[in-house]
Amino acid sequence: MYDLNSLSLSEIVRCGTDVRAAAAAAHDLPAALRAVAALLCERVRDGDERDGHGGPAFAWLHLAAGGEAITVGGPPAADPEALTAPRGVTLHDADDYPVRVVLAVIGAGYRLLAGVTVRLDQATAQLFELIGGNLWIGLQRHLGAGPAEREEALGDLLTAVERTAAEQATRLERTVAELGDAADRLRRSQHELREREARLREETSLVEALHAVGTDLSSELDVDRVVQRATDVATSLTGAAFGSFFYNVTDELGESYQLYTLSGVSKESFAKFPMPRNTKVFDPTFRGVGHLRSDDITKDPRYGLNEPYSGDPEGHLPVVSYLAVPVISSTGEVLGGFFFGHPRPARFTARHERLAVGVAAHAAAALDNARMYLRQRTAAVELQRSLLPRIPRVEGLEVVSRYLPAAKGVEVGGDWVDLVPLSAGRVALVVGDVMGKGIRAAAVMGQLRTAIRSYASLDLSPGRLMRQLNTLLAADLDTEMATCLYAVYDLVHGTLNYANAGHLPAVGVLSGQPSRLLTGPVGPPLGTVDFPYTEQVVAVPPGEALLLYTDGLIERRDSNIEDRLAHLQVRVALHPRPSLAALDDLVAGMVDPAHHEDDLAVLYVRQLPDEVPRTARATYPASAERSRTARRFVEQTLLGWGVPGERVDTAVSVVAELFANAATHARTRTVELRLHLLPAHIAVEVFDQDNRLPFLIEPTFDDEHHRGLHIVRATSDRWGTRAVADGKIVWAEIPLRPH
Repeated sequence: MYDLNSLSLSEIVRCGTDVRAAAAAAHDLPAALRAVAALLCERVRDGDERDGHGGPAFAWLHLAAGGEAITVGGPPAADPEALTAPRGVTLHDADDYPVRVVLAVIGAGYRLLAGVTVRLDQATAQLFELIGGNLWIGLQRHLGAGPAEREEALGDLLTAVERTAAEQATRLERTVAELGDAADRLRRSQHELREREARLREETSLVEALHAVGTDLSSELDVDRVVQRATDVATSLTGAAFGSFFYNVTDELGESYQLYTLSGVSKESFAKFPMPRNTKVFDPTFRGVGHLRSDDITKDPRYGLNEPYSGDPEGHLPVVSYLAVPVISSTGEVLGGFFFGHPRPARFTARHERLAVGVAAHAAAALDNARMYLRQRTAAVELQRSLLPRIPRVEGLEVVSRYLPAAKGVEVGGDWVDLVPLSAGRVALVVGDVMGKGIRAAAVMGQLRTAIRSYASLDLSPGRLMRQLNTLLAADLDTEMATCLYAVYDLVHGTLNYANAGHLPAVGVLSGQPSRLLTGPVGPPLGTVDFPYTEQVVAVPPGEALLLYTDGLIERRDSNIEDRLAHLQVRVALHPRPSLAALDDLVAGMVDPAHHEDDLAVLYVRQLPDEVPRTARATYPASAERSRTARRFVEQTLLGWGVPGERVDTAVSVVAELFANAATHARTRTVELRLHLLPAHIAVEVFDQDNRLPFLIEPTFDDEHHRGLHIVRATSDRWGTRAVADGKIVWAEIPLRPH
């Protein structure tokens, strides 16, 4: 088989030999023409077909010699123009599909015409001259040709073979030359490609390095860490012996000053040198007008022109190669400058400069972000702190508190703690956490804190106060939920009465004993559903410390809440007495103050064991005549406690008015008098069974009544009333030391 698309000289010679043998073997001329036609149609194929061998290359074939002609596979007659074509090999365009061209091979006594199904070039068509020559030789015996004619035919074939071989050799030489040129061009292209690939690889590594730097710096929001990280990276990428970053900061008063960081050397190396000034060398960088790269800065005409050093100060690290780029923000503000040095010359290349410029751009963006974050975070924290209550000082009670905002983020939270002094040696302890973040959470926290203080001033019990607070919060349908623990700590009786709305339990710890969780009934968070919150009362002996906290102190993603509560109990037991140092150590043992993710608030209180209030009580019939007996009881009790005489007289006067009001106006059978000696006050409580609360009435000029409570108010630090289960208590606090 011979593929007409890739026909070679050797193949056409073999094909010609087959044609000559087929023609010579036939018994007459017509048979010879048919045998040759069949051979050519069978052997010459169109390799473009996909059936393994391709289809026939000739759609039809016409052979003529010695007055005989045959046509196979196509029209009965050949193209008239081809039949009359001159001697040689020609190609004629055709439009009779599948015929693309008509091949005409014309010799001295024969014609070979073929309708070819592929588009032949002239060089391939010319090879069929050898087919025609072999055909002519094979037909000689049928045409009665003599030896001379046969010799002439062989000579013509030989000439055609030589000419064709020469043309093939010429084309081959030309092809080899073209291939050589192509190979040279390919080698040059490969060299250029390798150079471009190397440059692209270098640029890619540069981009990747700068991208890594940008990603690293963009995730950092601490100014100090940003500048140190940027200096370290830039020094490493430039191959400098050391690098520095001088940058400007502004304090709370708006005053600007310069700081610096180093990489490659310790800060002690520059500690004895003053800050650089805008010398001729430094000026372009500090003004942000351009980069400066020098193979030998000591040979720069600007070097050494400034007194008193005229160059590097004595003891300065040697600098020959020098590179400096400014760090400029997106607004055009010069934030500082990078400076790199090396003791050897020509160490910094253009690539090093591009790297330094890229790092400077990322550092500028990171510094802008860090400074903006710092401003926003400072404002948020100040807002939060302004909403938090000031914890008052209570005599006889150690109190410390802490509020720590989350280490990251600028949104304020809703965590708070509070302490509200109540009457007769009682204080309210409060801890709460509004769910969510942002201004809304902080505003709700402020509202809850104010509401709790207001309800506490009415002396509502913890359960009633919590339910009232829940009603208040639930009235706003758009508000967040909140957890809260409200406890009344009675220092006189050593009890803690509390109600819990979805909050974590308080912890109690007494020196030398294991800490305990103050568990009990826990209601739903505030703002969810109406719920009758249950109160729990536990004994708190003198000296036991109480810890109230928000979930930011114990919650961690990698630990369950039970394990964290157990860990908190262990940590609290190490610090049974409240102090700022103890609280800071407790917090540091529970969370990482530099990386904790949530706000936290902590309140830690402890009653001093040597300042436990003294108390006494007496009950009398509700009769004004028993006022003298009550006054005598107060006088004797207070003098027995060592209270100064003038304070005793004031207390007696207050009790006289309160006892007279109860005996005269209250619907009660008895009046109970209670005295408590607190560290800074004498607390007086008068109890009766009438739940109507007294109130101040402004007397007229000639009114002889309605002056008792005015006297109480004038002689006491505080006074008030509170409802109890079976009546009311009117109370007053007289200072032990006059103001």
